[in-house]
Amino acid sequence: MWLQHRELRFSAQGYAKAMQHGATASEISEPLSACIQCGACNLLCPAQIDLLAMIKTCKKEAGLPKIETERFDQDCFTIASHAAIQQNLNADDFYIIDATAFHANYAQRVEYYEALRQATGCSINLDLQRIAIPTGINHDSDTFNSNKQIEWLFQGRVFNRIIVENKKEQRHLALISGKEVIHISELIRGKNA
Repeated sequence: MWLQHRELRFSAQGYAKAMQHGATASEISEPLSACIQCGACNLLCPAQIDLLAMIKTCKKEAGLPKIETERFDQDCFTIASHAAIQQNLNADDFYIIDATAFHANYAQRVEYYEALRQATGCSINLDLQRIAIPTGINHDSDTFNSNKQIEWLFQGRVFNRIIVENKKEQRHLALISGKEVIHISELIRGKNA
């Protein structure tokens, strides 16, 4: 949200400050509607406030549509940590972590993905703080543009193919990038390796 708006009110900190000063959920509904609920705010909050829970409650109070986030459960993480993933990743691949699931299990998964990046040389959608940058696919609204988010993700990266954990991202990423987009399960089967 910050990348697209550059305004404090379009941030979890902005919501929290507004609420502390008496704002109602409906008064901050415009910036709330931009939130894709990826969970990064909880990791970055120095006061360890459950901002994601606050955001979900505020969205409900403001009558904003509920965002269905597909959780990357333990079985899927087992797929992502399969030895064939590392063996079939190339240095010119861009591996896109499912940000929502990654943030929900950050402590357990950050070391794995950093080791994967170091072992393969592939690019991963982690920022310098090791927070996963979400694609925002399936959340286009008046206040959030997933195409703009993806273009920002691609900026400065050179890659030949994209590897995704979330199958819902395949088609959209292929259309925007013009590159081959492969789901991690295909790497395990050896397809396109």
